[in-house]
Order: sequence, then C-alpha cells, then structure tokens
Amino acid sequence: MKTEANQSPNQDPDSEEAYAEDTPLTWAFGDTPKVKIIAALLSEAERDINISDISRLSGVSRSAIYEHLDDLVELGVVTQTREMGGSTLYQINTENEAVEKVAELESIFLNQWCNDEVKITPE
Repeated sequence: MKTEANQSPNQDPDSEEAYAEDTPLTWAFGDTPKVKIIAALLSEAERDINISDISRLSGVSRSAIYEHLDDLVELGVVTQTREMGGSTLYQINTENEAVEKVAELESIFLNQWCNDEVKITPE
C-alpha cells in the first residue's frame, strides 16, 4: 500500500527513493519492512551498518526497523557486530543458510530481470 506521497507506510518521509524500493526481492516478496531490511543489508553484505544507514537504504523508518530487527537477529539472518560512536552496527549473516538461499534467489531474479525473461511492472 502506498501513501499519497507514493511512499510505503513505513518509509522515512524525508528520504529519496531507497535502494530497496525496486529490488528483485521486493518485487518477488513484496515491500514489507522485513523484506526491505534484508534487501538493504544484502546490498551491503561486506560491511556492517547502523540503523540510520539501514533506514536510508531500505526506505523503512527507524522506528519500523527497531520493530523488526530483533526478529531478524533472533532468526540468525542479521547479526549485531559492534558498537561504534554509541550506535549498534548490524550486518547480514552470510553464513546463515536462509540468507544464502535468499541471496541466490535475488541473483536468479536479477539475472532473469536483466535478460528480460521476467517483466517487472511498477504498482
């Protein structure tokens, strides 16, 4: 569901369109906050990032990230890596089997998308 400003209900209203708005994962699984958080963290798999960066990349408000992040940590999909400057940093857990499968699916979808095997139409 989009708001009048064409943003997801959980999107930070001050952000430009976020990375996770138009990814293969959000296309395939919907633009729920958890899917967008996972897509954002997968895009930065090699580094850990704070809540503000997750919000910017995912288009999900900080408050919504706090609502969902504990679930993702509990599932082992996301790990808390360290504290820096008073902020907790998080990273996608690339050693988690589910994350490996989701990353593989994202790659397959992206390949199909790029080869015009799948037509993605905006809502």
